Amino acid sequence: MNLPERDSSWQPPDAWRDLDDTLADGPAPATVPDEARQWLGEQRFVHGLLRALHTADAAAREARIETLLDRIDHEARVEPRRRWFLVAAAAALLATFGVWAALPEQLPTAEAAVQRAVTELAREVHRRFRLEIVLTGANGKDTMRSELSLVTAPGKRFRLVGEFSFGSLQLGECRLGSDGEQLWFLPANPLFRGSEPLAQREHLMSRLGEVLDVGYLDVQELVKKLPEDFDLRVVGREVDAAGRSLLRIETSRPVSSAHAHLRSAWLLCDEESGMITRLEIESDLARGMSRRLHLEYLGEEPAGLVDYKRPW
Repeated sequence: MNLPERDSSWQPPDAWRDLDDTLADGPAPATVPDEARQWLGEQRFVHGLLRALHTADAAAREARIETLLDRIDHEARVEPRRRWFLVAAAAALLATFGVWAALPEQLPTAEAAVQRAVTELAREVHRRFRLEIVLTGANGKDTMRSELSLVTAPGKRFRLVGEFSFGSLQLGECRLGSDGEQLWFLPANPLFRGSEPLAQREHLMSRLGEVLDVGYLDVQELVKKLPEDFDLRVVGREVDAAGRSLLRIETSRPVSSAHAHLRSAWLLCDEESGMITRLEIESDLARGMSRRLHLEYLGEEPAGLVDYKRPW
């Protein structure tokens, strides 16, 4: 059926609008005038399309909204677990790092520390020490205490100056030295002076009895032999008055091949330079006596002020 064309300005009568159930608040009339049927059909066709279109879109929007709500609910359930997992992982890392940072730095071995000291003592440097010698009798009382000044250099060179005292007996200032080849001794009374090759020192050293073993005056050799005479271990770190970090090395016991008279030893080494700053060795002597030798490093000595040769 060909529908008559309408002018673009044509408007349906108001009465026809009441027939459109898409606009009316109530049900449409049962009868529709013939002249209004075409217009009413067009209206209902268009409104049906719009209703179908909007109904489908609304359902899609509702589906999307439900999907989003479900995802939000899922995230709300998963996020606390994820957050706690991240917190737990961070706490584990922090605890691991904290424990690692709190652990003390690993101490070097005693052998490595002693070897550094030996290497440092091998440098062509003149070094000054304070040497204290204490003899103790079988009754536990000190029978001799002497404080001396010792200057050493590599190559078995040393010079010892100080006063020996036995109780109230003062022997006056004595000097003992070696230029690496010859050992010499100059007591307060020069009539008793003497010298001999260093390799044959036993006769000259017998004048001092058990007060001193010349082997203790070669500091480099003395430190070098410590691992041969003792089982050594680093027991910890100390800080001196100057703020230097020191390694404390102690002996647990003399080794089986050590000299029978050695009893114990300990030393402090500057951790930065490797130089020993203190050394103490105790040894047993005859007739129940003992000897304690204590070395304290005082610093380097200008080369021009030291002469290791025999002074006469």
